[in-house]
Amino acid sequence: MSQTPRQPQTPLQRTLITLALLVGSALPVMIAFVLVTSTNDGGNPLDRIPDYSEPLVESLTMPFDRAEPIETEYRYYGRVRIVVEGSGVLPGVGRLDALYLFAGEDGAPLDPLQLTARGLTIDGALALDALKLAVEPPDYAGDHLYSALYDLGKDYRRVRFGVSGAGPGGTGVLTVTIVQLQ
Repeated sequence: MSQTPRQPQTPLQRTLITLALLVGSALPVMIAFVLVTSTNDGGNPLDRIPDYSEPLVESLTMPFDRAEPIETEYRYYGRVRIVVEGSGVLPGVGRLDALYLFAGEDGAPLDPLQLTARGLTIDGALALDALKLAVEPPDYAGDHLYSALYDLGKDYRRVRFGVSGAGPGGTGVLTVTIVQLQ
């Protein structure tokens, strides 16, 4: 077998080979760009990815007649702001909001108001304990609107909310808004 001697490359050949290598290595990037920017009847699948430049916010409603907790759709981590509003009636307990028992079942105001052993639960614990407010609770809010920070630590998970003691015969709702903080 004889081999033919290799001919030296001309400057034009070197340029074409270099150009082919550059285009070949950029081809996957170009394909990905076309796929991302193109749309079809189903829309761009990347449109379903949340925009994390805006804070992640979710609102949940817990009726006083539902015993099961409700879980967030999104996963949260670190510190979140929890805003809760609303009130309701639990049979045998009275009228309460997330933190305070403020009236009897008949609507007669309690004096003094009582921190509730019922009301909002967060991850299975009463809100006063979960939010570390039991020692220094916020003042009673006549509009039943409270806000506090909740620390999930390094966990990245869904958060469960409920109404302790909720069940048949309960009326009213608590609405919880959870906001991911940076």
